[in-house]
Amino acid sequence: MNKNMLAQALKVTMPVFFGYISIGIPFGLLVVNAGYPWWLSPLMGIAMFTGAGQFFAIALFSTGTVLSVIVLAEFLLSIRHIFYGLSLIERYKNHIRRRPYLMYSITDETFALVTTVDVPAGVDAGKFYNLVSFLDQSYWVIGCTIGAGAYEILEAYNLTQYLAGIDFALTALFVVLAVEQILSRHDVAGPVVGALICGFTVWLFKAGRFDSSGIIWVSICFGLAILFLLRGKSFYKNSRMENGDIVPSEKKDEISKAGTAAAVASMAAFVVLFILFSRPHNLLSAGTTKLSLASALVAVLASGAVVLATRVLPFAVFAKKNPSLFIRFIEKYAPPLIMMVLLVYCFKDVDYSSAGFYVPYFVCVAVSGIIHILFRNSMASIIGSTVLYMVLSRLWA
Repeated sequence: MNKNMLAQALKVTMPVFFGYISIGIPFGLLVVNAGYPWWLSPLMGIAMFTGAGQFFAIALFSTGTVLSVIVLAEFLLSIRHIFYGLSLIERYKNHIRRRPYLMYSITDETFALVTTVDVPAGVDAGKFYNLVSFLDQSYWVIGCTIGAGAYEILEAYNLTQYLAGIDFALTALFVVLAVEQILSRHDVAGPVVGALICGFTVWLFKAGRFDSSGIIWVSICFGLAILFLLRGKSFYKNSRMENGDIVPSEKKDEISKAGTAAAVASMAAFVVLFILFSRPHNLLSAGTTKLSLASALVAVLASGAVVLATRVLPFAVFAKKNPSLFIRFIEKYAPPLIMMVLLVYCFKDVDYSSAGFYVPYFVCVAVSGIIHILFRNSMASIIGSTVLYMVLSRLWA
């Protein structure tokens, strides 16, 4: 393996390491506390590899939710991966041998990295993306294993206190990547729309009117609908076909109508999804009795298959075709939109009841963005703001 490639991959994934370890440990504890053996935690990290989906699954397992509802819940929770896949078709199209794992390992953080960081000079892009994806999953599985197998030891020696606040590294990562998207593009429509829409859904969640499991992909769906209305007509009108010719004039109206239709369809989907996830209409209700280990294993495998299907679908349908204007629109506008949605989504867990809880968070978000704008150094921005948050959150508390 190219040592430079490994060094660069470790460098860009280090924030994910800190975030996944600090989040994976509580997940492992949750699995054991729910009455399941420790090995179920890393197994879920391998078979499903979806942080939010795994937390949600354990909650459903603990209350005896039927398999059909679990599968539906995991599908709805993972449907955002379809948008990720649409954005990665061109990036992954020349890496046929590695594409199965690249598709399987698409997560919020991995998508954010591969669409933003530069591949080191002289390094095969497919190998680099594969290594980044593998490292990210390894961090997650390690965190899940530590949490399930050793959390009692960490707690007994009071070592878990040193992990408090380290998960801010993921927020800082999304700040850096969102800033990169804004600085590298002349159109800020995507980030602005993403911030407004996700901010609204987060506010609804905090007000108790929306389920957290639908925030990301409902925001993406609605955000893309808005972008189709704002940018679809001009984008389609000025796009070039694969052979370099201007889109024929007789197709401009047809393409423009297609863009509008896509926006309307996205709006309709948003309304349906909003109803599904708005309380008290949330259909993902739980049961009363914990699932047996055998039933939980079946649910893990079924959920893993559903998650994988959402990641594979875009490649299976579109990868062998010349990219349509719709796909090219997604590739251009989805990454900055999604990056801002992921950043704003981090704010859902902030406690706004006291300035001592939210002021350090907002201060450190601003610091990470300012440092990156001034120095364009990801590690300095992420590590600096994370350490500052760990200090301020303790002092302020």
